[in-house]
Amino acid sequence: MEKLKLDLVAFGWALSGTLVLLFVLCEGVAMILPGWPLSHNWLGLFSTADVGSLRNLFDGVIASALGGWFTAAVLVTIYNRLITR
Repeated sequence: MEKLKLDLVAFGWALSGTLVLLFVLCEGVAMILPGWPLSHNWLGLFSTADVGSLRNLFDGVIASALGGWFTAAVLVTIYNRLITR
C-alpha cells in the first residue's frame, strides 16, 4: 500500500481557512448571544480585545490564519517524516 504524503500548501490553506471561519462564526454567535460563554472562550484564545469589537475580529482573523499555517507546518513535517519510515 502506498503511503500518501500531505501537501503543506493545501493543508495550510485548509487549516487556516477553517480556523478563520470558526472564529468569524463564533464572533457572530457572541454578538447575537452575548451571555453564552462558549463562544467567548474560543474568541479569547485569539484576541484580548472586547468581544464584538472590530479589533477583536481583526486580531482573531490574523491569529487564526497564522496559527493555522504554523500548525500545518509542524503537523505536515512530522507526519511526512513518520510515514517515510
